[in-house]
Amino acid sequence: MLEPALRYGSRWMPGATLLLWLLLTTGLVLAQEPDLQQAGLIIVGEEGVVTTVCVTFTEPELTGLSLLERSGVALTLRSGGGGTTICAIDGLGCPATDCFCQCKTAPCQYWSYFHRQADGTWSYSARGADSWPIVAGAVDAWVWGDGTVSPPNLGIAEICAPAVTSTPVLMLTPSLATPMASPTPALETPLSLDPTPPPMPSTDGAPATSSTGYGLFALLLLVLLGFTFIRRARRRQRT
Repeated sequence: MLEPALRYGSRWMPGATLLLWLLLTTGLVLAQEPDLQQAGLIIVGEEGVVTTVCVTFTEPELTGLSLLERSGVALTLRSGGGGTTICAIDGLGCPATDCFCQCKTAPCQYWSYFHRQADGTWSYSARGADSWPIVAGAVDAWVWGDGTVSPPNLGIAEICAPAVTSTPVLMLTPSLATPMASPTPALETPLSLDPTPPPMPSTDGAPATSSTGYGLFALLLLVLLGFTFIRRARRRQRT
């Protein structure tokens, strides 16, 4: 009795091993899938034309310069000992060789840099874009002018769709979510960028894991093993 049972069990062991491997592989993929986070960008060009961009990312934080670069706008930059200066955005501004070319006479025209505060007000940036941290829900703005005009009153809810979160998906091949930028143009601003990062609020989103995928595959595994056992038992009864 024992020997036939062992021979019978050895037939379905390779299939069970394969299913267990698929379960473990997919579980690892689900555990590694990061949450997507969003930050907003506002660009105010000549004659007050407003462009908004929603940038999606998976890192704990970006810099203001990274936010600009991921928005898809064409940037003219000047790098130096004081950091990186935004000379032009989408062709509006000055060449890198003369970043403040429109400030030689009054009024001075350049790209001023702003940050949206928690109360909805705007503050003029005291730091360069390459050292300013951007976390989930942050909104930056660049305004072409003399630096006295504040950006429009737009928050993350008006710029971005509801925040995207990762959800478990049944899959047999590992795949990781990759950051994307919403299609919208963005502009550049001439400001020296300080290389030392300031303290910033902690990130809202953190990679989350889910046990839903494990439960689904465990259930699938049990059903397949039970079905295999019943079929084998019926065949033995017939013989």
